[in-house]
Amino acid sequence: MSLLEDRYRHVLRLLPASYRAEREEEMVCAFVEGAGGLSDADNPRPRWSEIASVAALSVRVRLGGVGAAPRFLAWGDAVRLVAVLGLFFHAAVSCVWLLSLLRFYGAADQAALGGTESARRLWDIVQTLGYLLWISAFASLVRGHPRIAKILALLALALFYSPILQGGSAFRSENLVYGFLFAVPVLSLMAGFHRDAPQARHPRWTAVLPVVVGVPLYAIMNVLSSLGMARTIDWRLWSWVWPWLDTSGLACLALLVASAFLFGTRPWAPGGGRGPALPLALAILSVPVLLAHVSHLTFDAVDPATRTMAAVNIGQLVAVLLCGLALTGLAVRAMPALPPVPPPFPSDQRPEDR
Repeated sequence: MSLLEDRYRHVLRLLPASYRAEREEEMVCAFVEGAGGLSDADNPRPRWSEIASVAALSVRVRLGGVGAAPRFLAWGDAVRLVAVLGLFFHAAVSCVWLLSLLRFYGAADQAALGGTESARRLWDIVQTLGYLLWISAFASLVRGHPRIAKILALLALALFYSPILQGGSAFRSENLVYGFLFAVPVLSLMAGFHRDAPQARHPRWTAVLPVVVGVPLYAIMNVLSSLGMARTIDWRLWSWVWPWLDTSGLACLALLVASAFLFGTRPWAPGGGRGPALPLALAILSVPVLLAHVSHLTFDAVDPATRTMAAVNIGQLVAVLLCGLALTGLAVRAMPALPPVPPPFPSDQRPEDR
């Protein structure tokens, strides 16, 4: 075995064992032939483009589509669900914050808003664009346009990570950890909706679901905020409510409600409804929700209301952690077995003779 062939085989370990058993020999032969007859004295190495192509193939195989092995199909369905559910959440929350921003500009006078070139005005414009991008990305995805959804979601994520959204301040480590709440659905979108993934086109009404959820949610949050500002709600009660009203709190609430619905309906669900995709997707989503809450955790509370809110945050962390562990156990029990590895071919049998 030549040095180059050995290195190609090392790169091919990125692929699942069952896939390598069927196609490793022909892939190695194709790579070595394309290398142009280099000898060991040339210290040959696989090209970076070849390594990238193998890595991309590994992702497509492990997150399989129609016709893939059941285990790879389950992983692929779960990752695609992470993208759909994550983008739906961000689109719905974007509707809430967009309505809040429009209400602020409708109620405030121009003197309070500052000049047209003010940093606050520029920040609000960028925020508005980000909200619209999340909503458009979800609508494009459910209408069967994943490529457009990827572009829109990447732009929205780039705007979130832009220092402009931090009011010109440096991007702190807490923001980076909190950003996983936005990055995980986008990464799942990029990885799960590959060229071998099933092309799903949902009904038109699914594209407006974020608006259907976001508008009532905005109304509820607006009423609660108004009652809190008017001191109609006692501060002791308000300190229990407030941690659920920001983005990470809403994410925690959404995850807990979805998990409770899953656990409550799973015993009566048909066979296909008891698969591993949904619990695995929710278990994956519990990780960025945990990280978002950790970034907001504080232990320097100085008054009873702040201490209550810190206790609620800790309770949310524990609830999401336990929920994630239960979902992981449920997904593991329902996960299909790995595909069998075919027996190796004799060393004197060429791939084209199979």
